Amino acid sequence: MIKARALTLKVNPEFTLSVDSLDVATGEVFAVIGPNGAGKTTLLNTLALLRAAGSGSLELLGRNALAPENKMFLRRAMSVVFSQPYLVNDSVFENVALPLKLRGQKDGAAVAQALELFKITHLKDRNAKTLSQGESHRAALARAFVTGPKLLLLDEPFGSLDARVKETIARDLKRALKAAGAAVLLVTQDQGEALTLCDKLAVMAGGRIAQQGLPQDVFARPATKEVADFVGVETILPGKVNAKDDNLCSIQACGLTLEVVSDCGPGDEVFVCVRPEDVSVSKSRETGSMRNHFSAKITSVEPWRLEYKVGLDCGFTLMAAVTRQSVDSLGLKPGLDVFASFKATAAHLIKR
Repeated sequence: MIKARALTLKVNPEFTLSVDSLDVATGEVFAVIGPNGAGKTTLLNTLALLRAAGSGSLELLGRNALAPENKMFLRRAMSVVFSQPYLVNDSVFENVALPLKLRGQKDGAAVAQALELFKITHLKDRNAKTLSQGESHRAALARAFVTGPKLLLLDEPFGSLDARVKETIARDLKRALKAAGAAVLLVTQDQGEALTLCDKLAVMAGGRIAQQGLPQDVFARPATKEVADFVGVETILPGKVNAKDDNLCSIQACGLTLEVVSDCGPGDEVFVCVRPEDVSVSKSRETGSMRNHFSAKITSVEPWRLEYKVGLDCGFTLMAAVTRQSVDSLGLKPGLDVFASFKATAAHLIKR
């Protein structure tokens, strides 16, 4: 449904969008994440034919999207949802029906179905300007679905919502996307939002796609230091592979030896990446499958999501995600001497 190759767009003298390859299949939800200024919205606007690419090729729904004669057909076959709902001063029903009216169509059943899909049937006679933020976003999504689009482009669709409202709308959107079977491209800074909805994931940085693939692969095996930093790898250590036994690398980093399963070889300069979720904290040295064990002193204990994030000084800084129960039962607090451990398979090496 989306096939881009060597797609470029010079935005200003300092910034150029440059996408080597991007494919989104029918029925697939493809999320593009990245920091502010990465080029996510520029990419979406280019795919939505709201900005003209400078060079390269772009196919949408099997047609050359850069050919002017295909633009009207493709725009009618897709829907775009922006970060702001942009509702008109009319009833919710009329807002949802607007895309049909612009196409010269009248389909009350389709409007009713879209309203029901996003649970706003009871609001159909309300003026859209009186809706809450969450209700407005639901109306915008219903409007996007009313035409049965084959391609759906979502630009930070929940950016201004609080976590509780965002979660409920995202759940309903996921159900709607499965029913629609459309190709979907979502751009967002919210990693949780992307992981909730997507089948595949790309990380953008500096106008380029730095890495793409299955979400679990991108988060567990980032391709660059920049990707690792963005997807929440808080421990990134410079080191060097000194030896290798089968696929087990021995790395010298910060004066200590770490063991990591990797295809890197002796002599490789690397970054050692460890996610906080993969680090275990205990009061005694663990045995078993953990190959990396370090004496550590706790430097901080801070609430994090539904857990706690524990900062550790092991001769290098290591972050661990720890449950509330573990914090309480182990009496974890700054200054306490503990042991930190992680598996050789949990760490990841990036060549420098």
